Amino acid sequence: MCGLILLLSGLRAGAQDQDLGKLTVDARTAHQKGDYMGALTLYKRALEIQVKSLEPNHPDVATSLNNLAVIYQDEYLYSQAEPLYQQALGIWEKTPGMDAQAANCMSNLADLYHDEHKDAQAEPLYNHALKIWAKTGQSDSPASISALATLGDIYHSQDQDNRAESVYIQALAGWKKAGQMESPDATRTLVRLGDIYNSQNKYDEAASQYQRAVTIWENNGQSENAETIPTMNNLAQIYRSQARYSEAEPLLKNVLATKQRTLGANDLELAESIANLALLYNCEGKYAEAEPLYMKAAHIREANLGPQDPQVLQILEIYSSMLRQEGKKDEARKIESRTEKIRTESLQEAAPRS
Repeated sequence: MCGLILLLSGLRAGAQDQDLGKLTVDARTAHQKGDYMGALTLYKRALEIQVKSLEPNHPDVATSLNNLAVIYQDEYLYSQAEPLYQQALGIWEKTPGMDAQAANCMSNLADLYHDEHKDAQAEPLYNHALKIWAKTGQSDSPASISALATLGDIYHSQDQDNRAESVYIQALAGWKKAGQMESPDATRTLVRLGDIYNSQNKYDEAASQYQRAVTIWENNGQSENAETIPTMNNLAQIYRSQARYSEAEPLLKNVLATKQRTLGANDLELAESIANLALLYNCEGKYAEAEPLYMKAAHIREANLGPQDPQVLQILEIYSSMLRQEGKKDEARKIESRTEKIRTESLQEAAPRS
């Protein structure tokens, strides 16, 4: 669910109001069950009753407008959701004592703009909502923490990683305090913070965040989920660069095994993982394990992109260098002759014809 469904400010005692109360409860239940069309119908009916029985700027009208907008947003009907959020927000901003509702609606509208890749419009709304939550003592609310994480994503996408780092850390602190560090949103934020540190060459800090995320996935039985693959691979590359080979190896094996199950036998991503594991074995001096992997990776890339693919040549050059380290000079020369032939043919094809 994209947005926050809000509760009515208070129901009166009339029979019509009891019907309205039942409508909103049923609509909320339908939304929670994923019955968006049912929820949409019920919220529309509730709004019709309110428009007839209440003042146009009554807070309960704003609540139904917000909730109806959430359903449209969840169904990707952004152009229908936006004016409803704006109308609801306009009501709450003019009503004393409705700061919390206004902040929630601002966050919903900001989420909508973020979904539409309109981050220039989303950013000020998130910041305004966060100020209200701070002022009203709700900085640790789920909505506030979620807004912080999304604001971090916006800053990260704008290459403002110092600002992104700060709000990611705040969001993680909020999830930790709430006992929700194993939630998907918290795990995703750990990975994004790790990505920032990795890009800044802060490898120890990056590894720490990646490892926390990997541990959560393992605890939740999601270590083979496709979402975990890039993170495991990044963590393994850091460990390899730090000569922490015994820690890198199971990660690379897990990545490779998952890709072998989910990708075709000649997939380029599979070739990348095979080459990564071969390089690790090479670094460890496990040449017998590395040899067939180098050849398999080169074969897959060559089948897809031809023998002149730069990475095919790179793999073969690394492979021949390893063979020389093993003292297998004749085998190394064969590979070197092959790469030299490919380079010569490439130059001949690239040369202009007279």
